[in-house]
Amino acid sequence: MDKTFISIKGVAEKLGVSEKTIYRMVSDNQIPFAVKIGGQWRFKADEVVDWIDSQKQPATTVPRKKTDYHISLASALENGAVLYRIHGSNRDEIIDELLAALPYSASIDAKAVKISVLSRESVASSSMDGIAWMRPDPAMPVYLEKTMVILAFLEHPVDCKALDRRQTELLFLVLPANNTEMAILERKLWRLSMSAPFLTRIREQLTRKKLLDFIVAQEAVVFPQGPPT
Repeated sequence: MDKTFISIKGVAEKLGVSEKTIYRMVSDNQIPFAVKIGGQWRFKADEVVDWIDSQKQPATTVPRKKTDYHISLASALENGAVLYRIHGSNRDEIIDELLAALPYSASIDAKAVKISVLSRESVASSSMDGIAWMRPDPAMPVYLEKTMVILAFLEHPVDCKALDRRQTELLFLVLPANNTEMAILERKLWRLSMSAPFLTRIREQLTRKKLLDFIVAQEAVVFPQGPPT
């Protein structure tokens, strides 16, 4: 093979994911510099290596903070954002919109976040019943100074390749400061998503203040603080 090109296997090894994931990412136009040579995908070596290295760099440069074992969805949303009428015709465009609106943008490598999130989504869509629950791929960790959650309401439903084939209307994007806070928020979101009243209220696109007040009240009921009485 021409040494100026890298194979699917080579890219998979550098990203630390399976070859199947790389095929999915190429199919979804998530990886640049892909060309077909003799019926097989190849990647221009100098460009793709620089690009891969740029995706991994923030994972070791963002300073760690003390883990908050009592982190709440409401506090993570306050660190992040509630966004309305987000445009985009696919996952790629929607994530670009979300990352462009992130607070603390100077300390965030949007490209690294995007490739990690799309890597996980390419394995299996997180969207179900019209709601996507996105987060970075644990195999390609990207950590922020503060754990934040973005809740985005889409202008129009979008096909996010959900298993139930329902188009996505809104999404939660969890961006962690560390694995522990990520795991805590995942469990809390999973538990809250089991509540029909919670999902119904979330879909109403409340104002930011009303939404946060509602989530605070819901978390207080489902996850009471202190020892049981």
